Amino acid sequence: MLRLQRFFPYPLIALLVGVGLASVFELGNAYLLLVLIICFSLSFVAAIYQRSKYLYLVVLIIFAGFGMMRYSNWHDAPRDLLLEQQIGESVVIIGVINDEPDIRENSTRLLVSVRSLSTKDADVSVFGRMQISVTRYPAYEYGDLIRVKGKLIHPEKFVEDDGRVFDYPAYLAVEGVHYQIPFPAVELVGQNEGNAILATLFVVKHQFLDVLGSLFPEPENALLGGLLLGGKQSLGTEWQDIFRRAGIVHIVVLSGYNMTIVSEWLVAMFRFLGFYGSLSIGSVGIVLFALMTGAGATVLRAAIMAIIALLARATGRTYTMGRALLVAGVCMVLQNPSILAFDPSFQLSFLASIGLIFVSPVIEVHTILFKRFPVWREVFVSTLATQMMVLPLLLYQTGMFSLVSLPVNMLVLPLIPFTMLFGFIAGVVGIVFPVLGGLVALPAHALLSWILFTARASAQIPYAAVSLPISVLSVFILYVTFSIYLWRAHVSFRSAGRAGVLPLPPSSSTYDKK
Repeated sequence: MLRLQRFFPYPLIALLVGVGLASVFELGNAYLLLVLIICFSLSFVAAIYQRSKYLYLVVLIIFAGFGMMRYSNWHDAPRDLLLEQQIGESVVIIGVINDEPDIRENSTRLLVSVRSLSTKDADVSVFGRMQISVTRYPAYEYGDLIRVKGKLIHPEKFVEDDGRVFDYPAYLAVEGVHYQIPFPAVELVGQNEGNAILATLFVVKHQFLDVLGSLFPEPENALLGGLLLGGKQSLGTEWQDIFRRAGIVHIVVLSGYNMTIVSEWLVAMFRFLGFYGSLSIGSVGIVLFALMTGAGATVLRAAIMAIIALLARATGRTYTMGRALLVAGVCMVLQNPSILAFDPSFQLSFLASIGLIFVSPVIEVHTILFKRFPVWREVFVSTLATQMMVLPLLLYQTGMFSLVSLPVNMLVLPLIPFTMLFGFIAGVVGIVFPVLGGLVALPAHALLSWILFTARASAQIPYAAVSLPISVLSVFILYVTFSIYLWRAHVSFRSAGRAGVLPLPPSSSTYDKK
């Protein structure tokens, strides 16, 4: 039984490897046939020589093959033949806006669930999902039924500023989008055609954001909207570049990395409520955050990862919750295989959760900093652990390495939960008692000003960030090396007689409780 427990994670890891290989190299059915031949050969060898380790290898290869097959089936899912025949042609399509509009500086992107295609004879029912780009005004909302006229195209790959090719079709496929109509003619046909619960959540969200807009100037308003509700108001290219150079761009976008850090700090802030009280506050905070942002698929995935990481850190069951994180990740990938290679939010939340669960205890054991200040010790450990795990991926995605990221995060991250709390209170008071809203907003305004000041000041430091683009192969090598180091750390802890698990930091709630 113990051997099976130890072997349990590896087939799931093999499945993820299979999905990843199929998504990166676009492996077809020929490779699946090769997998079956290898499995049959190893099974034959295992039967003759009675070697169980060959059977273990067969199981791993079978799971990897299953991952390849799942991605192939997802990638090659049938599309509407009538829509495919209209590629490159001017079409008239009726559909429903089935996600929150993505408001940019000069345009708005809408995700539309296609219902029908207008022809000379009649409206023909079709299926699919498309992205359209429209001007910011007139504004459209979730659930609007619209008639769209324009040239129907497939998304295309494009070359980024650093020369890398961005697989935009695969990125949009995460949301099931396979078609685009850039800047079409749009006519509003009807309203309230979406999910009633989501529509209500979006209405509440936008009303709240409108109140925040009346209480806070820009860019404080845009920053607070991103922190509280995943607001998609643009900070502008200048501020985006500043936050990127400062290494805190993750706080202004809706990402699992941000949610994981915030959940960790909610527990630390409310530790005076006891073990179960602080854990409840952290979990409820994550759930409320997911609901207030509209409970989209990306947010729900990040929320699940954050809650698992939170439970692992709070209870000390590192390996148990690590397996739970793996199972949750595998279930999400099976439901939507594209997220493994093409969903940055899923990748960041998964890696940040791994950092909190497995890397934080290792850093805690080897650091002597802030021992007299447990709160700062926790923020240092959690910040360094998560940044170590997400750094290779961020280098690949952005091509920029911030040399001031760690100290800036130390100055900013402890204030994020307070900023969110005071900002939320200001918004609620602004709705109920508009006259008092400006006065109540002063603490949040001060905190937002400090965050913006810190970001700008650090970004102006010479060589605050350097260009350091890396390849997919480099990312793979870095994570393999890091995994080997963590595995060796686990082995050393077990050999030292530490009950088979990595120790939690002495400042954690678990130690206080015991």
